[in-house]
Amino acid sequence: MSTPTTATATLPPHYRHHHHPPPHHHHYPAYPTLSANSAPYRSVAPGAPNTLLPTPSSTSSTASTATVPNRQSQQQQQQPQQHQQQHQQPQHYHQHAAIAAAVAASAASSYTANPPYLANDVPSNGAVASVASARHLSTRTHSTPHSEAHYTNMSYTESQPRKRRRSKEPDWKQFYKNGLPKEIIVIDDTPEPEQKASAAATSRTYTNDTANGSTNKPPPRHVAKRRKKEGDGYDEAPYDARLNGSYNQPSNSGSASTDRTTSAYNTTAPTSLSSNGQYDYEAPQTGQKRKRTRQQIAQDAKRREVEALGDSFHEYQPPPKPIKKCGEVAVRTVNDRIHQAGVKIDDDDGHYIVVPDADLTTQYQIRKLLGQGTFGKVVEARDRKRSKLVAIKIIRAVQKYRDASRIELRVLQTLKANDAENRNRCIHLRDCFDFRGHICIVMDLLGSSVFDFLKSNNFVPFPNSQIQSFARQLLTSVAFLHDLNLIHTDLKPENILLCDSAYQTFTYNRRIPSSTNGTNRQATQRRVLLDTEIRLIDFGSATFDDEYHSSVVSTRHYRAPEIILGLGWSFPCDIWSIGCILVEFFTGDALFQTHDNLEHLAMMENVCDSRIDTHLVQTVNKSASRTSSSSPAKYFKRLKLDYPTAETTRASRRFVRNMKRLSDIIPATSPFLRLFLDLLQKIFVYDPAKRITARQALAHPWFREAAIPDDGTEALKIRLERMRDSEYHTSRVPIAV
Repeated sequence: MSTPTTATATLPPHYRHHHHPPPHHHHYPAYPTLSANSAPYRSVAPGAPNTLLPTPSSTSSTASTATVPNRQSQQQQQQPQQHQQQHQQPQHYHQHAAIAAAVAASAASSYTANPPYLANDVPSNGAVASVASARHLSTRTHSTPHSEAHYTNMSYTESQPRKRRRSKEPDWKQFYKNGLPKEIIVIDDTPEPEQKASAAATSRTYTNDTANGSTNKPPPRHVAKRRKKEGDGYDEAPYDARLNGSYNQPSNSGSASTDRTTSAYNTTAPTSLSSNGQYDYEAPQTGQKRKRTRQQIAQDAKRREVEALGDSFHEYQPPPKPIKKCGEVAVRTVNDRIHQAGVKIDDDDGHYIVVPDADLTTQYQIRKLLGQGTFGKVVEARDRKRSKLVAIKIIRAVQKYRDASRIELRVLQTLKANDAENRNRCIHLRDCFDFRGHICIVMDLLGSSVFDFLKSNNFVPFPNSQIQSFARQLLTSVAFLHDLNLIHTDLKPENILLCDSAYQTFTYNRRIPSSTNGTNRQATQRRVLLDTEIRLIDFGSATFDDEYHSSVVSTRHYRAPEIILGLGWSFPCDIWSIGCILVEFFTGDALFQTHDNLEHLAMMENVCDSRIDTHLVQTVNKSASRTSSSSPAKYFKRLKLDYPTAETTRASRRFVRNMKRLSDIIPATSPFLRLFLDLLQKIFVYDPAKRITARQALAHPWFREAAIPDDGTEALKIRLERMRDSEYHTSRVPIAV
């Protein structure tokens, strides 16, 4: 079988300029078929394969009959009428009128929206019209392959281009030695100044005489049998190799994909996309006309996230009723059979002394220390029984921390009982035991915390698309906790773990947004996570709403105003903490960086751009005496915040004064940011009764708005590409029999 041949017809540079004829050739009248709106003449390059040109056969050829069927019968019908016209007009005028008709029909092959055709010959496309007129001219004048030399001294009006003289006839036998070409690509590389949008496609592909840009109707058997009517346009579609079964031929227009990270393995620092830039998720295909709407972009963003996170875990589903509230969790005691006398196990504070590669019971082997806190230490260990790595939280050998750990075990057991699939992304309990006086809680081994990732990234903020993903997952986890009647009370970036800490480095080269006017930070690059899936951890402070509440909860920077004012706290305090976390994701720094209650409240008023509600201040004044040293009433005077005071330092005044309003921190420069700002304004509400809930926040329009394509969307493309490559290579691994 012969190799398919591909031919490309382009406009030669010679025909981009008009040639003016000598002044003595003006006795021929202007031709009405050549108007200013018609495209310039374009001839097929000599030697190029084209089914629209005649073959060496004297009567009819394979190529011509395949493209222009029944043309000879039409010519015979037109000959009587043509002989009558010869008696009415001079012979030389008639010959040149035929030439003008051929040139006009050839000009129509440039695919304008409404090309001018002859009244008696309206083909289905301009290229066929060119061949039909040329053959008609050959029949009338009995021209030979070199008959064009007869018209060398003839010219048209000064405004018309002159037909190029062909120096040599193509060797059609040599060209068709392998049979007819399987594909013809006609490229329009110089669009007309007044060209309409419907003819703006840069390439057009034909296979078996059928254009890939045809309408949705079934394609006709032959293109020439379908006659074009006035007003009909070409519905040109971009080239698609799947339709033609051949390789994708690039267009001469130079349009190519703008994806900077087409390969996840060859690109280490692709150019950053601004979070406020107007980039699309995918580069448009060559010849694509319509811009993708915001709704299409949102659907693509949701599709990508669903593909990464899983469809079943994308939308929040409340736990089934009735809620399973677990009681005390039994902790088995493991006897120490390997302890050597005289070897110290704990330090002076009751922390377990971690020794790499040491055994923590016969089932677990310590590998390294992951972190340390007030409660105890977290180590990475190997589970010999399941042959996998796990994280073990070793509680301090102090009674109050042992008691607190039993409450945490109860909460973890409740979470697992109501969400066996872990669709709500809370850490799950795998095992627990008591060893050497330390309660050990076994959980899945995850990546670093979000705070540690920010720290390693020099506190450069996350892309907006990833902030939205974090917010959806975090609100889903908190909504699940609240539906279980649980309050986390200690939400912060340190207690949000990444499932995978892999990242891609992007160039940044811009000023970092900040929550204060005095901060001016810049970065040249930033690390962008490939996977934004998270897990909520540290339920040691979690409290059931119908059980005992301590007076002070939450870490200072994420503490809600009702906790500072001593008004009591419940589910809304978690929502305030989420708002502080989201702003920190946007700026890279904690929003309220203070350790003083009065200064903290003053910063809140600056950020929210409003005073604390009067009825809340009245409640504070009624609940305690202003003279009490511990009463929050001392922070107010005449129902207003008493700041600054005589004891306030100059540094504190300057820091509070430089705090930006929330609308200045999150500029509403796009629909995405405007909705993000609206959600935060509903979160940062002083009155906890008026604050938005977790389930209401998940229904906010911001989660239906697609983020402007940024580094986060590019990183997601890289991750999905790696996932597909991994699945492809895994599927190609031979299976041992």
